[in-house]
Amino acid sequence: MASKRSTTTKDVALLLQLSEGDQLTLAPEFQRNAIWPRAAKAYLIDTILHDRPIPLLFFARTINAQTGRPEYEVIDGQQRLRAVFQFCDNRFRLTESPDEAPWRNKRWSDLSQEHRERILNYDFIIAELSGYADHDIRDMFRRMNRYVVPLNAQEQRHAIAAGVFKEFVEEVGSWEFWINSRIFTENAAGRRRTDEFAAELAILLIEGPQDKKKTVDLYYTAYADEFPQIDNIRDRLLTYTKFIGSVLPDLRRMQLRRQANFYALVGALDSVTEQAETIQELDKEMLRDILEKFDRDIQSDEPTPMAARYVRAASRQTDNIAPRLIRIETLANLITKAR
Repeated sequence: MASKRSTTTKDVALLLQLSEGDQLTLAPEFQRNAIWPRAAKAYLIDTILHDRPIPLLFFARTINAQTGRPEYEVIDGQQRLRAVFQFCDNRFRLTESPDEAPWRNKRWSDLSQEHRERILNYDFIIAELSGYADHDIRDMFRRMNRYVVPLNAQEQRHAIAAGVFKEFVEEVGSWEFWINSRIFTENAAGRRRTDEFAAELAILLIEGPQDKKKTVDLYYTAYADEFPQIDNIRDRLLTYTKFIGSVLPDLRRMQLRRQANFYALVGALDSVTEQAETIQELDKEMLRDILEKFDRDIQSDEPTPMAARYVRAASRQTDNIAPRLIRIETLANLITKAR
């Protein structure tokens, strides 16, 4: 089938109908997570109510072989459409409208019929693409977003990579532990920072600490088709996160929750417990006392020599190999005392 581009319009009412009929995919696999704040969503609806233009949307169009109906994937524009659909679902108020606007601070259910129809009749201009290969679609997405809200390195991996390793790190990156422990904020998780961290931890358990993040892309390629160690790495990461959570119930308020420190803590546990084989031999109460004291020490104005060396390593570029090794070695020596 020859590739084709055409420009058309679809009003909000039709887009809602397509979404409810499973003919519109808002977030294809390569898309980033929804990250717009509520204020941005409210401002978009105000733009629609003022009948101002909104940038072009890009859809990939296919025909369902079983039903014969057209189906669409949103290449660019899912944040805008999600905002419209959420407003129509009564999810937020129009807080960003001017004081004189009759719809200010109103939800969908509070709008007059005239204003609801103004939204439902609003036409989005859409570029429909058909006959393009998946790698072409991914390339378009990357190009369209590169200079708007720049994709971070992990969002670019999510957009263009595929395979077993990618699926694994995104599974681990979705664990609630990262946000519950305040290792990452919800916004950082939304931008896939947890996925990147999961990749770094997996590489740590496979080959030891790496220098910076430059090796991450290599693993996406090397383990695209097969990841033989997947169950072992998943089990070890689960073991370490659960163990750390039980030993340090106040982790979310400690310095050790910071990503560089947590990375070192996992590396140290893996080293001391022989890849989690002997983790149950550690005295949890003793280890809690040791780590809590060390956490206070690294925040002290007069740290011990060991803590001072650790702090110096933590103040350098946190993903360089040399400071990573110092941090892991320091924590490993502390954990050994709890045997």
